[in-house]
Amino acid sequence: MKKIVLLIVSIFTLSQVDAQIQYTSGSTPTSTQPRAAIDKLSGPRIGMTVITNGMIVDELGSNFLTQFGYQFEKQIAGNEEIAGLIEGIVMIGGLEQGLFLPSISGLFGARSASGFEFAVGPNLSLAGAGLVIGVGKTIKMGSINIPINFAWVPSVNCSEDGYYGDGSYDSNGVWSGGDWNESVDNKTGNRFTVTIGFNFRSY
Repeated sequence: MKKIVLLIVSIFTLSQVDAQIQYTSGSTPTSTQPRAAIDKLSGPRIGMTVITNGMIVDELGSNFLTQFGYQFEKQIAGNEEIAGLIEGIVMIGGLEQGLFLPSISGLFGARSASGFEFAVGPNLSLAGAGLVIGVGKTIKMGSINIPINFAWVPSVNCSEDGYYGDGSYDSNGVWSGGDWNESVDNKTGNRFTVTIGFNFRSY
């Protein structure tokens, strides 16, 4: 429950920050705002996540999840060839299984005028906190940008406390008759996500 509340608060905060950092594409470039040669790619995203065996797969019963979401971004110090990026990506996974699995990523990276980009930052999901590393390339078709991105969230160890052996809970919710297993180490599994999006180019 705490993870769900934290995710909701993070998503709300991200949406408020994005509303404050937007700027018009026709404004005059400054030392902290790159020129229009570096496309701004805020927009919807759709994709799929492949999860290697581990705790997440054990709980879901599947190695695959669809993903739907939105990317917010702010371009910072740069020039006509490359721009620094601050990105926020909100995704909802598992809808094909009737699940609601939110995640949020905050990334710091760079994008070139040719459309290549790289970013790294924290990821927060119901599986816990982790690191996300992303690379991407934008395909330009007329007035539309089609960003294609690949992201990797490495597997991490999660320690869980639990009981084992014969026993039961009494009316007060206290376990009796079993032995206490202080810690069980589980791996979450690596998560590999491919997403595709679109937005209109700014000139």
